[in-house]
Amino acid sequence: MLSGNLAEFPFSSLVGALMGAGRTGRLLVRPPFLEAEVYLRGGQVVHARVQAGERGLEGEEALDLLAGLKQGPFAFEPEALPPRTTLLGGLAVPARLAEAQAAWGGLNLPADWGYRLRLGPGGREVELSPEALGVLAQVEGRRIAEVLLAPGPLRLARVLNTLLQMGVLEAVPVVSLSPVSLLVLPIYGPGSGMAYVDEPLYAEWARVIRHGFRLRLSPSGILIEVRPRPNIPGRLGLLEEDLRRFRLRRGDKVEVVPEV
Repeated sequence: MLSGNLAEFPFSSLVGALMGAGRTGRLLVRPPFLEAEVYLRGGQVVHARVQAGERGLEGEEALDLLAGLKQGPFAFEPEALPPRTTLLGGLAVPARLAEAQAAWGGLNLPADWGYRLRLGPGGREVELSPEALGVLAQVEGRRIAEVLLAPGPLRLARVLNTLLQMGVLEAVPVVSLSPVSLLVLPIYGPGSGMAYVDEPLYAEWARVIRHGFRLRLSPSGILIEVRPRPNIPGRLGLLEEDLRRFRLRRGDKVEVVPEV
């Protein structure tokens, strides 16, 4: 069975290779939060489907969406037959894939479509088209994959790209890390609004999150910037002004968890 990842073998090239080899079978693609299948018969693409829960796309629009995937495992099952026909095959499929690939090439969406969308920090007025406003009203809190899995995925991708580039939206990873219990350590010096944790702990969080993050302190619920500091295992370093503001003392125990 042919298998791999789209990060090494782009979707359009993969389908082109299967067509060129005259293959019959089912190409399964399973990136996070999506499931897709493309059926070939004698080297002709005759059916494509992308699904997530009850939402789905078929035919040409499914190909349009799949052409934008930058990562995700795939496997080809030889001789599997399609449940139905949604594509006519022939030269229309490679032409459609080439057009979609060119469109995606001009966009800068995150490669991980599991990222969740939220309103950007704002701070300046921007003028949005009615189409962009309509999309903006529906996407907050949803994953990129969920937004794109709708009629007109290329159009939606262009709108999302515009909103992200303007800073109206931002895409952030969904983080689920267990709280860590630390003892408060005073850090002497001027300034405020910064917490410090041991370098290995910070590096562990950074590897998982791969995005900027702050620190949530419990039970107070305080959210504060965080930086690594050497040689303070099991400690949370806080500046004197923050100690007073948060009503904490040396040796107090707090639970902390990173938050994007």
